[in-house]
Amino acid sequence: MSQYNTTNKANNEVMAMSFNGHTLQSIIKDGQIWMTSADLAKALGYSRVDNISKIFNRNKEEFTSGMTLNVNMGVKGFGNGNSVKAVRIFSLRGCHLIAMFARTKVAKDFRKWVLDILDREVSTPAIEQPPAITDADWVRYSRSMTIPEMAQFTGHTEQQVINALYKAMGSPVTATNPAPVLTPELQHALDQFWGFIATQDIKALNHSHKSHELAISIPEVYELAEPWQLPDTSLLYKALRLSDTPRFHRANTVIASALIGRSRRVWVFIKSFSQTAIAKV
Repeated sequence: MSQYNTTNKANNEVMAMSFNGHTLQSIIKDGQIWMTSADLAKALGYSRVDNISKIFNRNKEEFTSGMTLNVNMGVKGFGNGNSVKAVRIFSLRGCHLIAMFARTKVAKDFRKWVLDILDREVSTPAIEQPPAITDADWVRYSRSMTIPEMAQFTGHTEQQVINALYKAMGSPVTATNPAPVLTPELQHALDQFWGFIATQDIKALNHSHKSHELAISIPEVYELAEPWQLPDTSLLYKALRLSDTPRFHRANTVIASALIGRSRRVWVFIKSFSQTAIAKV
């Protein structure tokens, strides 16, 4: 299984780490631990490095500059020569996010291993001042982590996690009452809502100035529909927070509307270029 076992090499520039029988050569950059795509693929049980690239490219909007970047590294070339090439590396949080999207057998163990290292290695100031996390982040985290794991990963207390999940989900959450999952009832509400949206002129409903976003005023949608065409709003509001296609981003937020030239309260979603659920988006 996994093991936390580090040694320092080359003036702390490289650190050997052991996971699931694999030795991973991690990079120390600006006091943080980073892993190359090659080592991350090895840890997650992929035979090809481009599996990591595919996961990243499909979900690149989820990653911040503090999670991944390209660096020039020396690699072995032909014969005994070395060459320098751009290599993508991931911080521990970036590694954890890659593992959340991975579907290999060891992905769950790897996530726990990374959280253990974060707990040991992340500096105290980072824990005292956790980064801003959106409602969509909390929904995504809740699908693969327990409340204690989310507390470790984000640097929040368990009570702060519970409060954040309550705000994001709209229903009480405790350590023994996990975050809501996409039940058949909620899935039906999503299908009903997005099915109706697909029959409308999306451009006339989208208040966002950003091409990758879909910003919808829910009351406007209900004014267009017959009562039987849409689910009850109390059910819909829970379901929309679990929407993957398009992916939920922010709830009930005020933006400067691209349609009416003034403020409008909307729900914001991230479009997926591969989605088929809403043909007109």
